Amino acid sequence: MTTTRMLTATGLGLAIATASATAMAEDVTIRWALHPGEEADAVVNYFAPEYERQTGVKVIGEILPPDQLRDRMSIEAIGGTGRWDMGYHSPGWFGSFKDHVVDLTPYIEKYDFDIDAYPARIRESHMESSARPGEIIALPTTPAAPMLIVREDFFSHPDEQAAFEEEYGRKLEVPRTWQELYEVGEFFTREAGETVAGETLEEDLYGWTDALGAGSGVARSFIVMLYSTGLEGWDENYQPDLDHPILVEAANLFVDLANDVAPRAARNWDFLEGLSYFRDGRLAMATMWPQGLSTVEDPQGEAAGNVGYQPLPAFEGNLQDYPQGVPFLGGGGVFVMDTENSEEAFKFLKWMLQDNEIEWGKRTKQFSRVAHFNSEELRGLESHYADFLPAYEQTLEHVFVRQGIPEYGTVMWQGTVDFATEVMSGDLTPEQAQDRWVDNMTRTFQRAGYLER
Repeated sequence: MTTTRMLTATGLGLAIATASATAMAEDVTIRWALHPGEEADAVVNYFAPEYERQTGVKVIGEILPPDQLRDRMSIEAIGGTGRWDMGYHSPGWFGSFKDHVVDLTPYIEKYDFDIDAYPARIRESHMESSARPGEIIALPTTPAAPMLIVREDFFSHPDEQAAFEEEYGRKLEVPRTWQELYEVGEFFTREAGETVAGETLEEDLYGWTDALGAGSGVARSFIVMLYSTGLEGWDENYQPDLDHPILVEAANLFVDLANDVAPRAARNWDFLEGLSYFRDGRLAMATMWPQGLSTVEDPQGEAAGNVGYQPLPAFEGNLQDYPQGVPFLGGGGVFVMDTENSEEAFKFLKWMLQDNEIEWGKRTKQFSRVAHFNSEELRGLESHYADFLPAYEQTLEHVFVRQGIPEYGTVMWQGTVDFATEVMSGDLTPEQAQDRWVDNMTRTFQRAGYLER
């Protein structure tokens, strides 16, 4: 018996439409300029090929050297070449791209993209800009802020608890202020041959560190303490607030931490360098950006399974009554360039970041959406995620967002570089460096027309 299968007119129309849409999709190629990292690898190796398999749309991710990324993107955008349909977005870069990216608001409404899935501070920093008020100018992919990590087994050991209480007159606890962090760091700084938590040290142990290399390393480290004091750089009238005595207090504490409890090698470290010390049992505490999680929890290291996580400490006596540290919000997102593929590019991003948000978290180890912190699947992915994710979510709720003026990089970032480097090196006293910073900021604002000369 032969069964003849016939398409109805409606079915035939649907088949033709589907075939036509697939054919059109196969003609679409989206190009993305990417910053190197686990997220870029995930895009190139998984999300792009999977999206092409499902839709026929090809996505090509080009991973560029980080020191060339901004300049190369700027040249192509200003030149109107259309080379990339999407590009890496660092919140401090928008001034170079403000005339070359699309407002994502219509696409967000059309495709029901949930911007409320991100903490408010991430939306302010990575999705909005005063240069294009009322618009959504980018989507977050890798927003990041530093947090404090500690060796829980050191803190919980009865010998250490007794010794600390005898010396400092209070219980040994994970520090809640930068001033407490200094005392705890001082307590745990020991030489090889001494003991910690009942074990003899084969190498020197240090109480705390961050990357303290000249330039961006020391700036990235000090700026989180600066913001935690409650200073903001300048007020709504562009009057600098950095002439306050609390800046000198913070600088002196920072220098004491660097000199007294951190390894000398940290003076050469930038960003994640040095977390190997924590992994190898040579640090009691450290400042860690989430990109360093796989290092400190390396199963072959001494720290794995004994790492405690919390937001950075508050600065005692801070000017804003902050209950915890207020770190610099870094990391990035993605612009959609003003090309003929802008809508197709947004559809891909919505599919990747929202429709597959748990897969994004699993493959990139980048967390920023509500679902990332609430997902039982993600919490169970690694044993330490149950402690790390809640602490990181809390960190992201109290971060400093870079002010949206073109001069931010000059007056605040480079200003921090110069101030911290001069004070750390001893070239200037904190008071001298403070006066120079305020003077430079004032002159910059005067040249820009924000302040009268």
